[in-house]
Amino acid sequence: MTLVSITTRNIKSNFKSYWSYFLSLSFSIFSVYLFMSILYSKYIQDELGEMKKFMILFNIGAVMIIMFSAFFIWYSNSFFVKSRKKEFATYMLLGMSKNQVARVNFYENTFITLAALITGISLGLIFSKFFIMLLFYMIKTSAVVPFQWNIRAIIQSLKIFVVIYIVISLHGSIIVRKSSLIDLFNASKKVEKGLKVSAITLLFAVVSIVCLYFGYSMAIKQLGSNLLKAPIVVLLVVVGTILFFTSATTFLIYANKKNEKSLFKGTKLISTSQLYFRYRGNVGTLSIIAISITVALCALVTCVGSYTKTEENSRYMRPFSIEYFRTKDENKTFNSILDKHKEVSVKFSDSIDIVKVTAKDPLVNKDSGFYVIGESEFNKLSKQQKLDRRANLKDENDCYFIQLQSFATNEAALNKVVNINIKDKSYNLKVTASDIKPFLALDHFTQTFVVKDNVYDSIKLNSDEANISKLDGYMLEDDFKAESFINDLSKNLPKESGMVTFYEHYKDGLKLLGMMAFIGLFIGALFIMATGSIIYFKMVMEAREDKEKFITLSKIGVSNKEIKTAVAKELGLLFGAPFVVAFANSLPATIALSKMLSLKLMNSFLIIVSIYALIYCIYYFVTLNTYTKVVRDSNLSD
Repeated sequence: MTLVSITTRNIKSNFKSYWSYFLSLSFSIFSVYLFMSILYSKYIQDELGEMKKFMILFNIGAVMIIMFSAFFIWYSNSFFVKSRKKEFATYMLLGMSKNQVARVNFYENTFITLAALITGISLGLIFSKFFIMLLFYMIKTSAVVPFQWNIRAIIQSLKIFVVIYIVISLHGSIIVRKSSLIDLFNASKKVEKGLKVSAITLLFAVVSIVCLYFGYSMAIKQLGSNLLKAPIVVLLVVVGTILFFTSATTFLIYANKKNEKSLFKGTKLISTSQLYFRYRGNVGTLSIIAISITVALCALVTCVGSYTKTEENSRYMRPFSIEYFRTKDENKTFNSILDKHKEVSVKFSDSIDIVKVTAKDPLVNKDSGFYVIGESEFNKLSKQQKLDRRANLKDENDCYFIQLQSFATNEAALNKVVNINIKDKSYNLKVTASDIKPFLALDHFTQTFVVKDNVYDSIKLNSDEANISKLDGYMLEDDFKAESFINDLSKNLPKESGMVTFYEHYKDGLKLLGMMAFIGLFIGALFIMATGSIIYFKMVMEAREDKEKFITLSKIGVSNKEIKTAVAKELGLLFGAPFVVAFANSLPATIALSKMLSLKLMNSFLIIVSIYALIYCIYYFVTLNTYTKVVRDSNLSD
């Protein structure tokens, strides 16, 4: 019998041993191919038009998916090789050399990888159209998507997985060649040492809580207004998470085992003992999973939350439906085109004069250009835009400062004095209030001072005509019926008018944020499948290793129901702890993101967490049933 025939017989007769690894490999190939087919789809690039430059987002997403898939396959392969060690030892006992056993492992890996490539790419071909249609739906595009053979995506996927295949094949071969016969036989009989707790463990447990507390506190109070704090917050949360699993949870399990009053109630002794002897080997996995889920939740909240708030964000950046600088006869052109579009009606309009001045920036203390607007005009605009802000200037020299900040108001500007010199007049303005929301879309990268009306009139009177900008803003009854109207305006208004519209910003934002949300959902799904599978593989492996323990428990009268209850408690901690910690990590991050982006993201966060929890519960029950089935079968065979 040849080595190839031995390999094929093994796979055919005992495919359930290969099933988990085959599925994880197929899923990874399916995910990578799908993303590659989107990345190289000419239909998507044609539909995005000028926005196709943002396809770089898919390049970044592809790199992340490839890296995570490689890690996931490596992890799955490690479990697969470990589960086969005893069988490899049997082959060696029957006379095979290490070289021959390594070749059997190589052939197995080759056949499984080939089958997974065929399965993954076939599924990718079947579902690629659906996922492209989903992307088009998210960016509100009605283009027809035909079925396509994306040869470039297939070739790229094959290149990636050939490299991964070579690496894991070498890894498996090295393990077989370096392991002795006794090591291979005893791979599943490794004695786990119980948890050790000392004063240092308690100290690190306290440090973990302190790190997490300060990380959460800094995220909630400071991160929203100061992005430079992000590295500190990330470091505190990551260190706190790792120490929580290595020390705090260890201490709690140890204390629970030492509590003899409750230890002997029901099946607690079994579940606690299992955790006591098994937890040390799971610390690294749980820490990685908790951090991975945190990253996935934060990415999903940012991408999906921003996508659901596209209209709100566009309204923030484009307070009027249409704005332009009045340079010639723009108003006449506007009204002429408006008369032709009966589907469009104007709710209100404003003509605004703003004055361009030069002064020292109260934040960076260097000369810069600013706009100046009167208090009554600013308050009228705020009222029309249904904002709760008002400039309540008490003294003649007070001013309200509209900053150019990405996330939150920099309060360092408050009480600073700004000196404006125009010809022979000097104005010393004191900043008494400030915020960052633009009240105009045109040239909103210029910061603005809101001053008393008489001060504004004086500044305007003494300024050159060239420094006075005249703007017109229109609010439409329904922006989403104005596409044709806006297209006509764009063709007929002069370029120097610099027209900007809410609808165009909304469409572009929908494409950009839709792509980000799609990538976030895709990567989030991959993360949850991978992290859930990692726990599943690890626990099924432990179930096989612990067969003899459960056989002994059955012999002394412990029922299968009681064993299942004990296992359920153990799995509850291993599945629940990373998720709860990730939830705790993500909540302050969501609060900070809400402040940064000026968006209400909490509802999106709760929905995403609920979906994540539901999927994790499914993984929990699947793992529990598989674990108890392994235990039950071992009892029956005995």
